Amino acid sequence: MTDRVSEAINRAGAWITDFHLYSNILICINFEVPISNLGRLAACVQETGLHLSQESLEQLVAADESALKQEELLGTLQITFIHNEPDLLREVPG
Repeated sequence: MTDRVSEAINRAGAWITDFHLYSNILICINFEVPISNLGRLAACVQETGLHLSQESLEQLVAADESALKQEELLGTLQITFIHNEPDLLREVPG
């Protein structure tokens, strides 16, 4: 899923600025997107099979339709993975 979402963000003309993995539970992706590409971003992300909440979709449409002065928008996408696997333990160097 993360590869598909990363490709979708790129196809929408946006770029990933940072990301954080939290075990195998979730990933938080920070990105920047031109305001003019918000609709394309929503469509590309939904094509991956990821389900955006109604609130997220409404915020994308509202931001796209508003007369924002800035050319780019900073965004965060949090993906929670639903599965029956145990937590992925990673050793943190001391």
